[in-house]
Amino acid sequence: MARTALTPQPFVTAGLVPTPVTPDAEGVSFRNNGKMILKVINGSVSEITVTPKIAKTVEGVTPTSPGRTVAAGATKYLGPFDEENYRQLASTAVMYVDFSAVADVEVALLQHP
Repeated sequence: MARTALTPQPFVTAGLVPTPVTPDAEGVSFRNNGKMILKVINGSVSEITVTPKIAKTVEGVTPTSPGRTVAAGATKYLGPFDEENYRQLASTAVMYVDFSAVADVEVALLQHP
């Protein structure tokens, strides 16, 4: 299966009510411009780990991607993400995020002005 491609939902002065989607087991992808915030809603009874994938290499070594925990029943906002560090090498400006589990998990991609 392919990653779920997320569409940014911009903040506006009238307000934003984000529409979340369930991520694919492979994770999500989106075009990162350095102003993206990922809203993760963990409706499960277990903690999950959300891992924004670093694709940049430093002297030929790829740094370990930072796993971020989201407690059971919690909502967490991640980002913004540095464009240079998180851009996948094979695709300009596209970023990948992995999830340790996706059952009862929803995400929304928010774009800061």
